[in-house]
Amino acid sequence: MGATPYQALAPFYNRVMSHVDYPGWAHHIRALWRTYHGIKPPQRVLELAAGTCPFASPALFPKAFAVYSDLSPSMLGRAPFGANAPPLRIACDSRALSVKAPFDLVLMIYDSLNYLTEPDGVLSTMQEAHRVLRSGGLFIFDVTTEACSKTHFANAIDFEELEGCVSVRTSQYDAPSRTQLNLFTLFVAGSDGRYDRREEVHRQRVYPAAAVKKLARQTGFSTLACLADFTLKPGTDKNERLHFVLQKP
Repeated sequence: MGATPYQALAPFYNRVMSHVDYPGWAHHIRALWRTYHGIKPPQRVLELAAGTCPFASPALFPKAFAVYSDLSPSMLGRAPFGANAPPLRIACDSRALSVKAPFDLVLMIYDSLNYLTEPDGVLSTMQEAHRVLRSGGLFIFDVTTEACSKTHFANAIDFEELEGCVSVRTSQYDAPSRTQLNLFTLFVAGSDGRYDRREEVHRQRVYPAAAVKKLARQTGFSTLACLADFTLKPGTDKNERLHFVLQKP
């Protein structure tokens, strides 16, 4: 049974991504904020493509008013509940945000920008981030690079047994179109002992750093930094992940 991205995967996403060091990533985001904006933490934060909201529990910036948005209601529905639940979750497209209030910080983490497979989509998302940021606010995001795709996702297969599910991910990278394809095949255990097969295809586009900077200029952002992986060192397309820090003048 086919599904749109992050529909079939949503119930198992947190377990599939259990290897990701989200606390360490949160520490890096806070370091970027302090380095390029100052010690005083942001008061209002908007996260785009927040998924299951891993930066909500514990909160990335505990005293900030935070809004978590994602295109997939299925993913937002898997966010924490109870005392540590995200206070406000909104299902909306990053290219057409349904928020108006000014924010100090807009985030888009874990190569979510790569899921915008057309430059116009990236431009629209940057325009929306620019619109909702207050003057001097930051837009922090990361992108995965061609070096990462060629090293880890060129004709690769990953197999994982989870509670109630078996996950198989088949990955390919097409260099001419700079397109990364990940086919998730999930075998979900039923109460009758049978397994339902579910599939969804994730498409990403790899953008060179120069192309990202060009789109940022077109939007009116100043690019404060393009950083290598999880460091404060200047990054290039030779790195596997780049973190960008853009500022609204």
